[in-house]
Amino acid sequence: MDPRRVWSLALLLLVLVIVLAGCGSSGSNSGGGNGGSGEGGGQQGGTLTILAASSLTDAFAELGNIFEQQNPTTTVKTSLGASSDLLAQIQQGAPADVFASAAQEEMNTAVKDGLVAGKPEVFVKNREIIMVPKHNPANIKGLVDLSKPNVKLVLAAKDVPAADYALEILGKANKVYGSGFKQEVLSNVVSREADVRASVNRVVVGDADATFGYRSDYTPDIRDKVKVIPIPQNLNIIATYPIAALKDAKEPGLAKKWVALVTSKEGQKVLKKWNFEPAAD
Repeated sequence: MDPRRVWSLALLLLVLVIVLAGCGSSGSNSGGGNGGSGEGGGQQGGTLTILAASSLTDAFAELGNIFEQQNPTTTVKTSLGASSDLLAQIQQGAPADVFASAAQEEMNTAVKDGLVAGKPEVFVKNREIIMVPKHNPANIKGLVDLSKPNVKLVLAAKDVPAADYALEILGKANKVYGSGFKQEVLSNVVSREADVRASVNRVVVGDADATFGYRSDYTPDIRDKVKVIPIPQNLNIIATYPIAALKDAKEPGLAKKWVALVTSKEGQKVLKKWNFEPAAD
């Protein structure tokens, strides 16, 4: 056979192999494009990012495990902090799918700013308590004792819902304990912490004589280090917690699923376990 004809046939075969390989690769890529977290695939996955009030730490950790079991290809990432700080993050464009606040005020602002998809739902309620070290060095037996001289009181930072609720309680108490009561208590504040869990921790480690926290902050891991002083029911507040998917959510489908879980019977059971009150009550 003519050598030139042999080379021509070999070159033709090589070109054919390259073309066939390219077609096979293209077909593989288009088939794989339907997976992941997009809505076109048969399964939903990805990372669900939640911004939640710090008082939800334990409950949302448990719910996160449940959600990942129900959605095996999904990872739940929860960023916890003061509701006011979380709102500021959302306003500044922080990537997130869900916002769960410890107060209506922050959620109302998010709605007003057009940051929320749909209508927020109140999914749980909470109440405040006073926490003191187990040995109670300041001998605090009730709310009235927070006004005693030299009591080292710690509060969450200004505009944090837990601190705002504490001020509301003290304002109510003025009518019972005297008009100067609130100011006397506030004069005992020695520190303001980033969020309610941080203020509770100051009592846990013995750096403070007392703090205001939520019932949900009295968790099993600290019960041997602190004791609870109840706040009279007529002076206490009921904190309502709203939740909503965010307008710029990267995973809107997962966000809706999370809200559905939190508001479901299963979700409410978990929240009740962590000392929250059902939203319906």
